Amino acid sequence: MWIPTEHEKYGVVIASFRGTVPYGLSLEIGDTVQILEKCDGWYRGFALKNPNVKGIFPSSYIHLKNACVKNKGQFEMVIPTEDSVITEMTSTLRDWGTMWKQLYVRNEGDLFHRLWHIMNEILDLRRQVLVGHLTHDRMKDVKRHITARLDWGNEQLGLDLVPRKEYAMVDPEDISITELYRLMEHRHRKKDTPVQASNHHLFVQMKSLMCSNLGEELEVIFSLFDSKENRPISERFFLRLNRNGLPKAPDKPERHCSLFVDLGSSELRRDIYITVHIIRIGRMGAGEKKNACSVQYRRPFGCAVLSIADLLTGETKDDLILKVYMCNTESEWYQIHENIIKKLNARYNLTGSNAGECVGLADSPSTFHFSPFILHICVRRR
Repeated sequence: MWIPTEHEKYGVVIASFRGTVPYGLSLEIGDTVQILEKCDGWYRGFALKNPNVKGIFPSSYIHLKNACVKNKGQFEMVIPTEDSVITEMTSTLRDWGTMWKQLYVRNEGDLFHRLWHIMNEILDLRRQVLVGHLTHDRMKDVKRHITARLDWGNEQLGLDLVPRKEYAMVDPEDISITELYRLMEHRHRKKDTPVQASNHHLFVQMKSLMCSNLGEELEVIFSLFDSKENRPISERFFLRLNRNGLPKAPDKPERHCSLFVDLGSSELRRDIYITVHIIRIGRMGAGEKKNACSVQYRRPFGCAVLSIADLLTGETKDDLILKVYMCNTESEWYQIHENIIKKLNARYNLTGSNAGECVGLADSPSTFHFSPFILHICVRRR
């Protein structure tokens, strides 16, 4: 005898049922059902995707879930008590599944693959929510990512975009038309507002070059280098040092500084390095006598590199001492900075046991004491 159910009101199909028995209701895995009656291991009800068709199905094929019932009786309405975002994910992914296959049939390969990745990402996020081990802040972050991807997919497939409140769909029956309008207006305003690019500037000050065997003037060349793409990404900053390793024109400190501008946040997270190439002006060979020749030659002296990521994560505000290296074979001078970055130790060595370059670096010129003349320093752009 069929009797109305009291608590078994809502469930999910865990095994497909063909409905070959009399009055059987065909169900697929993942369908959600509303249960009306029960009798000896069978339920009678309907699938929420097609409430007009009612039938019977085995109770062992259904996983019951908590739900609240409104308007009990012939026209009762069952509302799942699980997170509304999870419910929306389930129904949306089921709708996308059918449309995703049609994209392949219509040879829309680009959207086909992008939607496939988004669906997998949503499934992974759904698992995190269902496990229930997320902190409150992490849960909000995951829901924000989920709703953003659901809205993106619906927009790409030409489906309706739903108004949301705290990441959940709003029920038009529970809010006024004016509040619904405000939600949609806020959504479009936020979408149309351009995102301001986050730019950073790197301030460089050359202090001195410390080495026991100087005695010649030097040229120092600073630049920014992208180690992933193996190319410089900025203009060069050129500076001359005297025989003692100090910048020329000490009364004009603005000439000892440069500002590398317009570095995006994504670039600072990549493998970006400051490279410093040092050229000596003087004898052809470092061991020649000073008066052997009056001709001045530009000869390689050394190179130093510093990771921008290491600079940003460092806590010290003091001047930095960069180690200066020299290539073992002069023919590799053009790529010495790459060898140092890749730590190919066999291709370079220190120019001296106490050789080092003292520089001041910061992501803001105000860090230094001479900011009053910041308008007069050299600017290097990308």
